[in-house]
Formats: sequence, C-alpha cells, structure tokens
Amino acid sequence: QNISGGFFNRADFVISAPGQSRYSGRDVNKLAIAVVDELPYTLEIVQPKVPIVRNGVLNLKIVAHRKEEFKTAINIQFPFRPPGIGTTSSVNIPEGQNEVLYPLNANGGAQVKDWQVFALGSSEVGGNAWVSSQLATLRITEPYVTAELQRSSCEQGQEAQIYCKLNITTPFEGNAKAELVGLPNKVTSVPLEFNKETKELTFPVTTDPASPAGNHKNILCQVTITESGEQILATAGTVELQIDQPLPAPAQP
Repeated sequence: QNISGGFFNRADFVISAPGQSRYSGRDVNKLAIAVVDELPYTLEIVQPKVPIVRNGVLNLKIVAHRKEEFKTAINIQFPFRPPGIGTTSSVNIPEGQNEVLYPLNANGGAQVKDWQVFALGSSEVGGNAWVSSQLATLRITEPYVTAELQRSSCEQGQEAQIYCKLNITTPFEGNAKAELVGLPNKVTSVPLEFNKETKELTFPVTTDPASPAGNHKNILCQVTITESGEQILATAGTVELQIDQPLPAPAQP
C-alpha cells in the first residue's frame, strides 16, 4: 500500500496572553522518553460484561493493584471518550483503597461500535507518577427497550395512572425493572417488573394535597436489565404529569 507514518509535536516557544496566540514555535519529530524504576501501583479496567446503550449509563470499575507499602490516593482520568460518551473530568481512589467506579453516560447519538478505551492514573511517588491501564473494550449498542408513555393528569391529593407501551428491540432473559424517576415533590410511584414478552405497563401515581400544581415535564422511565450478572441501565422514554388544584367548593346559598 506504500503507507508511511511518523511523529511530530508542535512546540510553542512564544504565547501571548490573554488571547493565547502562537507567535513562535517549531515542529519537532523526536519524543523524549525516560526509563524509571518500577512504580508501586498498576491500574486495571475490569472488562464490563454488558454494553452501555444509547441514553444509558455504565459504571466502569477501575482497580489499583498496589504494592503493600503504597497507600497514597490515586487520581483517575478517562482521556479518550468515544463520540456521544460523557463523564466527569476525574475521580479519586482514596488513600488505602483499591478501586473506584467511573460513571459513563451515553447520549442518544452515541456511535454504536466496540471501542478501545483506557484509564490514566497519577499519584505522588517522589513526584507525580503516571500509569495507564490496559486497553479495554467499551461496547455501545442501541437500547434494548424503548417506551412510549401517555401524558396523565389529576388533582392534588388524587391518584393517576401513566400508561406505557414497551418496544423490546433486543430480547433478554429473566425479568427487568421499570420505574419513574424525576417525579415532583410529594408524588410517588412504584417500580414494575416486565420481561421480553411484556407489551405494556401501567404505573400507579399517588399525589399529596401539598404536591406542587402545574405541568411537570421530563419525568423519566428508567429501565434496568440484568445480563451476565451485571446491570444495563437506561432511560426508555419521558412523560408529562399535570397536577391541578382542586376546584373550590360551591358557595353556600
């Protein structure tokens, strides 16, 4: 194929503030590498057994393997994020502990594919010492379940029902759980179980006389599916709930 490659780094010699314009620099084609003593810790991403689905979340487990005498806290970063994957800038493995969960979330446009990802750790080892985990596979897929929910309404202190039509796009084994999250203050519901054969659900909703009146949007139907002993957690749909104030009692004659 007559393909060739290489390396270059753009070194900025003169930068102006506050605009950060580059006045002088040079491209260099060599990279400085230092060989150091073995560090007292390594990092490992525990390979997830389940995918992260669009509009879903996944807690990526990262384990620090420490030498017995090394107890220092370790800062963890997730430098490469596949398209549509969001997360926090960093998390910490506290002093003396060995693992942390790194929260990932996928938006509705996350690119469906198997991606190679890694974690970077830094800790004080006579100076800031960096360690990379191995490459792990992060699988992004379409949602297993989507839901169409019908808008509902009631008066303060009354009960309502929210009907939900399920669309199972990826069959799964066993029972899954659906629940409403983001309900207004003093409004409650209960989680419901379903399986791959279930076509629809009805959520009972209970309000209180002090529940806030108004049109409450962005109530989420959250679905939890267990596969290979791990959870797939995603938002399947959204719905609105209208809560009205009771009509005033008729005036006495």
